[in-house]
Amino acid sequence: MTSTETGLLLDLPPGFIGMPVTADDETNAGIAKALGQKVAEATGTDAGEFSAHLRSLTPYFKENGVRLFGRFAVGEGPEHVATLALGTVRLPSVRTGPAEPDGEVMTSALLNVYRRNHPRADVRAVRLPLGPALAAIEVGEFRLPPELTGRADDLVQPRIKAEFQVPLPTGEGVVILAVTADSMEAWPAVAEAASRVAHSLRPGTTEE
Repeated sequence: MTSTETGLLLDLPPGFIGMPVTADDETNAGIAKALGQKVAEATGTDAGEFSAHLRSLTPYFKENGVRLFGRFAVGEGPEHVATLALGTVRLPSVRTGPAEPDGEVMTSALLNVYRRNHPRADVRAVRLPLGPALAAIEVGEFRLPPELTGRADDLVQPRIKAEFQVPLPTGEGVVILAVTADSMEAWPAVAEAASRVAHSLRPGTTEE
């Protein structure tokens, strides 16, 4: 069970090794180094390379509201490693009276925006224990520019992504959960893991 800065609780996949993103750069650098070593031990990847990759992404994480980032294995081999990111997007308050926020209306608006920006994605409204939400599956590629990687050109990686966007019960923002993989072979297990995490989201006041 993990508490997030959104005030929600969630259950992360077994073996998840994650990096909480803080407001302090030195703290984030130390977390990235430790996480790189743990991921290297678990997956056989290069610790220094992954740590440097995390440090290069930290400014992006902070700017885009990412609060938790990490990896977990869903099978044997590096092709079965998935990446999980959890963040929040704060929304300006549009309430003019005592009415409670309407999660279904917010989800409908999220669906319209997502379909416009991701026309090839399979996107639909779903009902999670926390409330109405957007669920999407998208196959594509992820590009990191040279200024983030230190390479001479863009780093291009295939990406299969499951994403959930869940309006907060308070109406103040949206929780975004994205789980990605670099292999279609691992995809069924990755999609199942993403669904389990999304369905575990619950208010932090819930008694365990």
